Amino acid sequence: MQVKKDVFTRLDAVCASQAILATNTSSLDIDAIAEVTSRPQSVIGTHFFSPANVMKLLENVRSRHSSPQTIATAMSLGKLLNKVVVLAGNCDGFIGNRMLQFYSAKPNFCWKRAQHPNRLTG
Repeated sequence: MQVKKDVFTRLDAVCASQAILATNTSSLDIDAIAEVTSRPQSVIGTHFFSPANVMKLLENVRSRHSSPQTIATAMSLGKLLNKVVVLAGNCDGFIGNRMLQFYSAKPNFCWKRAQHPNRLTG
């Protein structure tokens, strides 16, 4: 997280004042990143799923400071890139990774106990 904050502090200093600062992250706190800039209203998360050239989903993650214009611009960019764009709140894992944690819970449970999932019932 500190590296990301350092990068955004530097971007804030060199980018045009009207520029939107977007971060591609799957779990970092967008509010914390926005707060190291002088323009938190212009910071947004853009979580492109990997590989980005194949995966259609794009989670745009608003911070508590993101302006309506910043959000609208990020949503328009996603549509321009032919992505299925969803707007997420700033929370652990956003939408996709939050769902994935539950989807993978049973296999992880089995793996930790060295049991094959097909041997379990119920």
